[in-house]
Amino acid sequence: MRTRYLMAFLLTTGICFSQAPNKKAVGCIGCFSEPQSTLLFSPLSGDTDFGDVALVTPDGKFIVLQLPGRLEFHNSSPLAISPTEDRVGASLRFQFLGERVNCGSSEERWCDQYPKSTYKSVMGVYSVQDKTWKQYGDFCQVGLAAFSPDGKKLAFKVSGSPPCSTDADANKKLMILDFETGQMTPVPGAESIDYVYRLSWSPDGKFLAATDGRGCGKSVCGHIVLVDIATGEMKTIVEGTDPSWSSKGDWIAYSLGVQCMIIHPDGTGARSVLEKEHKWMNYALNAPIVWSPDGERLLLNQQQIFGDHLRVIMVDLATGHAVMKSKNGEVVMGWVPYSGK
Repeated sequence: MRTRYLMAFLLTTGICFSQAPNKKAVGCIGCFSEPQSTLLFSPLSGDTDFGDVALVTPDGKFIVLQLPGRLEFHNSSPLAISPTEDRVGASLRFQFLGERVNCGSSEERWCDQYPKSTYKSVMGVYSVQDKTWKQYGDFCQVGLAAFSPDGKKLAFKVSGSPPCSTDADANKKLMILDFETGQMTPVPGAESIDYVYRLSWSPDGKFLAATDGRGCGKSVCGHIVLVDIATGEMKTIVEGTDPSWSSKGDWIAYSLGVQCMIIHPDGTGARSVLEKEHKWMNYALNAPIVWSPDGERLLLNQQQIFGDHLRVIMVDLATGHAVMKSKNGEVVMGWVPYSGK
């Protein structure tokens, strides 16, 4: 009887439990579902010791992804789901312990028996159908993943090559991975794109919205730029970070300090999405900014200013009305149509 009441309490408070393949109990805290949609959730810090990476289907069931390595640290959890719902991308780090040195008695005082560990970073891609991970590349740093609208390509920033004993910051490249060929191709002249911020594709697959980390404006250090994938040409449209392009192509959402803003790709019409409901602006905005598949609503991850309380709200762009979706739970990372598989 107690077990039944406990499970009822957990479900009504938004805490879902399932079982991982290794029989370990797993939880998806604060996860919620949306009609005809699949949602991707992850811990804010990217540290899966504090939560699970989960795909949540319309009926509230979820699949927990078992990561082959540790999530790379960024300003937001480094995961993305393809618009076709068949893949999840994550920047992963693998650490290797250095060999212990045998010190002689005369040098024991000065001998470092435990050399610094080394590491490498890769882009990991999870197949939802096969339930397996595949690793791409061999770098010192791997940025945040962004799937193309057709799900056939993946964009991400990289730098350095192993062995990596420090945060190597050399040889920066913006890479495009083609899943059909398995080849990675750098975008020319895109070295200034900041790897800790998110990328977002235009609906036609010809441009990437990104954050140029050079220079600081009045509110933040960074500017939203549109990158021509074929030529590498960049056009600056506004001060801000972490762009997210709507599926309709008419708006780009982005972060400006604690606010979520939207702007047209031509650089006009910038406004706050919460200008009609200021009561929701008492929390800071966390990346990513997640569009609904129809491009009419936004899911915003927010964090208490000078605190650690988290919440997710949904904003209807047509009305400006916002509603709470979860409190103190996982961060929503992606929202795509449900395939029914």
